[in-house]
Amino acid sequence: MMMPVKRLASADQLSVIDSIVSQSSFTDGKITAGVINQPLKNNLQLEAGEAAIADELFKVVSKAVETQPLARLAAMPARMTLPIISKYESGMGYEWHIDNAIMPSRGGPIRTDVACTIFLSDPAAYDGGELRIRTTAGENTVKLERGDGFFYPASTRHCVDKVTRGERLAIVFWIQSMIAEPAQREMLYDLQLAHDRVKQENPDSEALQIIQRTQANLIRLWSQF
Repeated sequence: MMMPVKRLASADQLSVIDSIVSQSSFTDGKITAGVINQPLKNNLQLEAGEAAIADELFKVVSKAVETQPLARLAAMPARMTLPIISKYESGMGYEWHIDNAIMPSRGGPIRTDVACTIFLSDPAAYDGGELRIRTTAGENTVKLERGDGFFYPASTRHCVDKVTRGERLAIVFWIQSMIAEPAQREMLYDLQLAHDRVKQENPDSEALQIIQRTQANLIRLWSQF
């Protein structure tokens, strides 16, 4: 399931991120790409330097995900990678690729079920740089406002178009979901929409309790940790 989330990072969180960027330098983004993807990747990424800076960035991003109901619904996160701040200058892009299935994280490697991009640049400040995601239903093009996030299955083929003007800054990270199968996450999301609709229209309805029971039982059946 693909899900845009408006204002995933708040103004205060963006201010902290801006401060982190101003304190750090950037290095070749190929260092975090797998062997297959290295020739396809042409960008820079933040060199966090001190562990305290990496800790602060992780704290800000994980808090943004935890406190956003749509983000929790889209990903149902169990664990996540350390966030990467990427920079695409004019002429840079990332050709079509699939993310590594396993990535390092605190506490050991994680399975990458869900990918997320938080856009840090005003879309009017650069040309190109669109995130493109290819699925069996067609191609999706994503270029969001500063602070907005986009969640999508990490198993999909995707690219970042070459930037032709300006500079594209974004945070990327990956989530191991409690529900590994994308179709199951989508069904649980649909059930939540039905739950919210029934609760609004008829909060004393027996149907609401049936939906709640079904949600809980499916999570018990499908969840992995």
